[in-house]
Amino acid sequence: MRPTVSARSRDLGPALQREATLLGVETTFTSAAGARVESDPQSVARVVEVLRADRRPDAASLLDEVIIAGGPADVRVAHPDLDAFDDAELVLADGTVLARRDLAESWPTLPVGCHELKVAASGGAQARATVVVAPETMPTMAGRRSGLFTPAYGLWSNDDPLPAYHHLGDLAAALAARHVDVLFTLPLYDLFLDEPFDPSPYSPVSRLHWNEVYLDDASLPPSPLPSTVHDPLVDLASLAVRRRAQLLAAASQLLPTVTDELESFAKQRPDVVAYARFRAATAPPGDHPTALVERSHVLAQFLAHRQLSSAATRGASLGLDLPIGSHRAGYETWAHPDLFAEGFSVGAPPDPLALDGQDWGFPPQLPGAARRTGYDLWRRLVERASEHAGVVRIDHVMAVHRLWWIPPGEPSSRGVYVRYPADELLAVIAAGAAVHGTVVVGENLGTVPSSVDEAMARWEMLGMYEEGFHLDDVTLPVVPARSVAGIRTHDMPAFATAIGAAEAPAHRAAMPPGRRWDDPGHAVELVLERLAGSDAALVVADLDDLTGGTEPHNEPGRAEPWTWRRRLAAPFDAVLAGSDVDRRLGMITTRGATEATR
Repeated sequence: MRPTVSARSRDLGPALQREATLLGVETTFTSAAGARVESDPQSVARVVEVLRADRRPDAASLLDEVIIAGGPADVRVAHPDLDAFDDAELVLADGTVLARRDLAESWPTLPVGCHELKVAASGGAQARATVVVAPETMPTMAGRRSGLFTPAYGLWSNDDPLPAYHHLGDLAAALAARHVDVLFTLPLYDLFLDEPFDPSPYSPVSRLHWNEVYLDDASLPPSPLPSTVHDPLVDLASLAVRRRAQLLAAASQLLPTVTDELESFAKQRPDVVAYARFRAATAPPGDHPTALVERSHVLAQFLAHRQLSSAATRGASLGLDLPIGSHRAGYETWAHPDLFAEGFSVGAPPDPLALDGQDWGFPPQLPGAARRTGYDLWRRLVERASEHAGVVRIDHVMAVHRLWWIPPGEPSSRGVYVRYPADELLAVIAAGAAVHGTVVVGENLGTVPSSVDEAMARWEMLGMYEEGFHLDDVTLPVVPARSVAGIRTHDMPAFATAIGAAEAPAHRAAMPPGRRWDDPGHAVELVLERLAGSDAALVVADLDDLTGGTEPHNEPGRAEPWTWRRRLAAPFDAVLAGSDVDRRLGMITTRGATEATR
């Protein structure tokens, strides 16, 4: 298709064009079809107005808000001129304080992490900056690795039919015995399970706090199991009501030793206390004192942290997803309203799958406000997930580079791309992940600008490859070496369903004698063998695909009654022990005992 230029470009004056460019607003973009599209002038003007106010410097600021002191060779390295200030000290991430005399002659060799520089000038003016010391590359995995994906809400056992963190630990132990390195699952953050009801793990209440529904039932006061406990679909709403009652009862009768542990946990994590206050303030009216409700939420996070920590050390490393946005009615926007563009939404421009574009509903972060905090929210997101995860997958990693801003009252088709300081954000992400040795994966599927892949290459950051996108290719592409390779994502149809609608000329031609592409078992094994024979850093399989399942986990843009709720048809240990699953896992695992990825 020949690139086209809209006549609307005539309405974008030179002054607005210059300011938009300065502020990172893209006045043109390339569509999914490869056409050049001019951004809507009115939308550009509205976004520029917001970013102009966001960029306005603080009169008291004496330094850049973020100093990058590490990373790939072509990432900016800035060492401040401390001679310009009367006093200075550097507070390291572990609390160690380096006084000015320690910084006088040259910038010291600092540990990887995010540190705080404080300076003072004559007249009493003070300022601070975040010093990001990043590794040269993102943390990596040694050798070929393998993984299994399955949603946590679908796991159950004969002894415990409820979703639980301990099921993840049990499954991780069973996978390690089969030489599988990583257990991938959907985000485990707290959800809106009362009003408004939204079970999507990609629209959580908070991206810092864990889902209390998954708590070990034995760790809380006894309560009758709901009548729906064995239904094919998990009744999340009923489980949430039951869990709240258990936590309130537990919080009202804490032993002194538990109270001491809880207070110590809350002191170390002030955001948990703030989150508990938020949940109490936004909860439906009830009969319980506010202090008790808050304590029950602190208790929930305390237990979740402890149980996730246990699950993460049982065998295969956990692979957790980090959603890209903060819910408009969620904790982050409540706790940090100044970080977000009020009234604007994030989404995507029109493409063949969404002709009118997409509106994802969450507000975009303001780049200037985020920078003035030293990207504190991003730091905490990565570090909180990395406490438990050997692998963290950033959903829509393109959002680190740019976001599609939709002005208030406008359709998603009239959005505008806004660029973000990707090198700084990637340095923050790398520093946070390196502290825990966590591997970072960027979801770079679909239409992604080349600059995104180039930045990922500089950081040696893993991307993604899905065979399901290539079922109709005449010639199959080479699987990228720096990738997590699988058959599909959670957003895609089950493999057994997808092959029924696929011509798959290249796959059919590759079928060995006696094997048929229209047999899902034969087909999935062919693809697993191809992926396992590639140079991919990690090969992952969906448990449903290993069993020949035909139902999807979800359908993008649609909220069906079954979405995010389907249980495994049998206890997970029985599913894993099936001869087909065991054989197919063996196709993607490395030979011999594997090393931990953490």
